Amino acid sequence: MSVRRWSAPALVVAIVASYCSMQAPVPASSVDAYFSESYYEARALFRASAAEANATLHALLLPNSELTIDVAVLQGADPTALLVHLSGTHGVEGFAGSAIQAALLADPAALTSGPTVVFVHAVNPFGFAKLRRVNEHNVDLNRNYLSPDEFSAKREQDPNRSGYMTLSPALNPPHAAHWADATFLPTLVGQMVRGGFDSVKRAIVSGTYHEPKGLFFGGHELEPSHQLLTEFYTSQWHVNQLSRVAFLDVHTGLGPSGYDTVQVSSPSLSVTTDILTALFPDHASISDNMAEATALSGYEDAGGFAVNGYLGLFPNAAVRLGVTQEFGTKNVVDVLVSLRKENAAMHHAPGMHLAAANELRDSFYLHWDSTWKETVVNRGATLFHQLRMNMQKAL
Repeated sequence: MSVRRWSAPALVVAIVASYCSMQAPVPASSVDAYFSESYYEARALFRASAAEANATLHALLLPNSELTIDVAVLQGADPTALLVHLSGTHGVEGFAGSAIQAALLADPAALTSGPTVVFVHAVNPFGFAKLRRVNEHNVDLNRNYLSPDEFSAKREQDPNRSGYMTLSPALNPPHAAHWADATFLPTLVGQMVRGGFDSVKRAIVSGTYHEPKGLFFGGHELEPSHQLLTEFYTSQWHVNQLSRVAFLDVHTGLGPSGYDTVQVSSPSLSVTTDILTALFPDHASISDNMAEATALSGYEDAGGFAVNGYLGLFPNAAVRLGVTQEFGTKNVVDVLVSLRKENAAMHHAPGMHLAAANELRDSFYLHWDSTWKETVVNRGATLFHQLRMNMQKAL
């Protein structure tokens, strides 16, 4: 797999490409049936698939809502090992992870020979249903799994520690946003000229704990989705019951379209090249969270990741693995423009929000492209089964 780095000239090319390209439909394929066009359709498919697979199904109701986080559990042959597959941590990105889950549940016989398998459908059901990346409180759930002390420390840090506040006026305009706004591109290009693309990306993805209406806001306390899932995990599995635990979180939006980048972290192991290739021997773009030149680089100042928070619930497990699988969709400028436009419309131009939300969905879910869908399902299933089998080995 190839990965992209963006220079200032490349950014200009990406901008032109973004607004000159057309969405060309691709012929239907055999995996289309696993994909849905709304949260409600995806939830119904997940529930039906889980029932057909004889999984134990739990519906965790979001407070003051009819939205649910749905959890399917298939008991494995090894009661000391647990593999959890997450979809929709970033709401609108959930279409891909949901499809992978439906495909995996279609073959339940392949799921029970190793660890107990858990599918969590729509970690962020509000964002999935409303086509937002964030939840009902404008919180990015992948910056939110922190302890009270960690939240306090974040709020006490310099808000511009990673450069977020420098870019905030351009990222979070107090009005409806357009890609050609006078402050947006000049601010980004200027920062890129001064510090390179990585400095811009780092400033954005590190997020904020000071601007509640800003992009990538991490919140001030643990959000309801995480509270519900924390209670579920700790009620189902005793802290001393498990020796091996892995969480696999599916995302979309970063990296070359049609390819996936994989990040592995662990609080219990040093993630070496040998461990990465032992887990995923055929994947050419495996990285740890500090790797350069990948779709998942630039996150060294970010915190509150969902997989890390959940792994912290099982401190006595000898092997704890957090895996993020990120499927590329459109170029990084197109994705950022859509994020900015949707967030601004939500807070300042509600009459424009539906159109902006649909545009955001199209940045994270290439619903017209069956080739992309095939890649998502095939790579998603492959990575899942590699992790399921190889997490059992001595690492």
